[in-house]
Amino acid sequence: MLLIGLKKTAGLAIILLGSITLPPESKQYMQAVLVKKQLKPAEMLESYRQYDFSPLWLSSNNESVFGFIGDNYQRLQIKVLTARPDPQQPGRYFVTGKSKVGENVLPFQGTLRLLHVREAIKLPLGLDGIPVPAVKAGLVLVEYELREPINQPNTGVFKGVMHSNWYLNRKGKMQYNNIEKHSDAFANNQCVGTWESNKTKQVKRCNWGDSRIPMCGDLDQGAGEFSPSDKYVANGWQSYQKAWVQNKAAVRKLEVEIWWK
Repeated sequence: MLLIGLKKTAGLAIILLGSITLPPESKQYMQAVLVKKQLKPAEMLESYRQYDFSPLWLSSNNESVFGFIGDNYQRLQIKVLTARPDPQQPGRYFVTGKSKVGENVLPFQGTLRLLHVREAIKLPLGLDGIPVPAVKAGLVLVEYELREPINQPNTGVFKGVMHSNWYLNRKGKMQYNNIEKHSDAFANNQCVGTWESNKTKQVKRCNWGDSRIPMCGDLDQGAGEFSPSDKYVANGWQSYQKAWVQNKAAVRKLEVEIWWK
C-alpha cells in the first residue's frame, strides 16, 4: 500500500492512497465484469483519464440506492454528496458523503481511483429501440476507500471496487448511463467490498448499488425490481417493504426523506 499523504477536513482524517488492497470478493467481481461479451477487450484507461467521471456518482436517485452490511444483510444506505477530480493525479477523485444503518447516520470522506475503462461494442438503445444521443458508451471500474470519523462510535472504512456504466453525449461530456432504466435488469454504480470497524477491526461484507445490489445472495427476490426476501426484512428493510411492496403511502414519505442533511 502506497501512502501519499494525510489530509484533515471537518474532523475526518483521510489517508490518500495510490492503491489499496482490494478484498477478494471485489477482485472476483471485477474480473467477471471485464470479460462481459458486450465489451470491447481493449483497455482504454489512458485514453479516458482526461474525462471527468464525477457525474456518474452524483446522479443516483437515492430512493433507488440499496445496500447491505454483514452476513445478515442489514440494510445500508449510502449517499455520495460531492465528487471532484484530484488536479494533481488524473484518474483519482475526492469524495464525501454519508452512510446510514438503522438510525445511525455518519459522514465519510475518501477517494476513488480509476482502474479500468472499457468501451461497449454497441451503443445502448432507448425505449422501443429508439437511438439515443450517445457517441460512445462503456464502463469504468474504480477502487474506493471511504473513511468514517475515527472519533465516533460504530465507525469504519468502506473498501472495494465499483462498476459504473457511462456514455459520452454529442458534446463529449461523460454521462450516467440510465438509458435502459426501463429494463428489469437495469443497475448502475455497483459496489462490492467490505467495511472494517475502526475500533475492533472486524470486517463485514458490504455491497450496494443503484436499482440492484451486486453479489447479494438470496437477499433480492424481486423480478422486475429490487425486493428484499422476507427472511431478512427484520434487518432494517421493514419500511422499504411497507412503502414499496405493500404500497403504504404514509411510509413511502419516510422512504423518500432526505436523511443525509
